[in-house]
Amino acid sequence: MSKTPVIPSRGGSNRGGQLMLVGFVLFFVSWFVPVHPRQELFAGLVRGLGRAETFGNVDAPEWLPGWGACKVAWNLLIDDAKAGSDDAWKQRLVGSTCLTNGVMLLSILLLAARRRVLVGLLMLGCTGVNASWIYLNDQNPFESYRAGYFLWLASFAMVGIGALLAAARRG
Repeated sequence: MSKTPVIPSRGGSNRGGQLMLVGFVLFFVSWFVPVHPRQELFAGLVRGLGRAETFGNVDAPEWLPGWGACKVAWNLLIDDAKAGSDDAWKQRLVGSTCLTNGVMLLSILLLAARRRVLVGLLMLGCTGVNASWIYLNDQNPFESYRAGYFLWLASFAMVGIGALLAAARRG
């Protein structure tokens, strides 16, 4: 009977770190890709960087669609239009997605401090909050949102999963 040969490992691959890196790159790229159907890809660069678009009653530079989406979410968070109604919590939840961008930036510092498990859990929690745009929307998300939203959402999931994989590898 012959033994099956054992293939030596390469000293541990860093899939978690690679996944986090891809997640951070996606987060950066997502700010420049249209989030809403009324936004156009590279519209501001074609027409000139000084122009602004109105998106959800918010003026934002056309060349940075993610900023317009973030301002729309911020306005939902601070607006009291639905306060006291049964849908107020939904408005606050989708509005709070603008704050998750700060959590993503904070995660870079936390990763430098080697807090991988904390980063993983925070990013997966933010993924759930950010997905509220999908599960609280009655419409088809592929008709309501463009690639920028899905890249942004995926970036949180990738950083979260990558951080947990990196923590498990070290632990």
